[in-house]
Amino acid sequence: MVSKQEFAAAVRALLDADFKFTVIGGTVVELALGSKDLGDDIDVFAESPDVLGEEDIYRAVAEEKGWEYGQTWLGTPRIGVRVNSAIVPVEFYDNLYDFYVPPLVLERAHRVNVAGVRVRLVLLEDHLVLKANSGRQSDLERLKEVGKYVKRGRLKVDRDKIFEAASEFDDTEVIIRRLKDAGII
Repeated sequence: MVSKQEFAAAVRALLDADFKFTVIGGTVVELALGSKDLGDDIDVFAESPDVLGEEDIYRAVAEEKGWEYGQTWLGTPRIGVRVNSAIVPVEFYDNLYDFYVPPLVLERAHRVNVAGVRVRLVLLEDHLVLKANSGRQSDLERLKEVGKYVKRGRLKVDRDKIFEAASEFDDTEVIIRRLKDAGII
């Protein structure tokens, strides 16, 4: 599990190395819940450098810093940022194949302070729509877990923002159905 301090240190190290990105993964939910542990990795939408055309920059920075380097399931860079004795995996994504983050989602991202570091995060509602769009079994199971938090009042979601984000996809009705089935809307 990645602690808030490890998250902040990894993000700071990447920002200092001139990486620009927006957090899109499960960290968004964990931060909204106020969790101490933020998940197993950090999923980000890469803004620069380009994950395909400039992949060599990712590898070079990882080698220079002594960090681990690999690839995600999509073939995009994955860097294990060393934070003290921990390795914080950061997975960099871009719109590629079936993976799609609409411009609206990135435009609505906001900056939050996590352990003294300001980082861009997608809205909770947008993260949930991205999960529903993926349709992977693990994502649908996670949506059911999040639905329990919504039902208990631990998380609040703005239905209008969900519908707006879902309308950015061709499968809007499927996304809405998945979110309803999970108890989120």
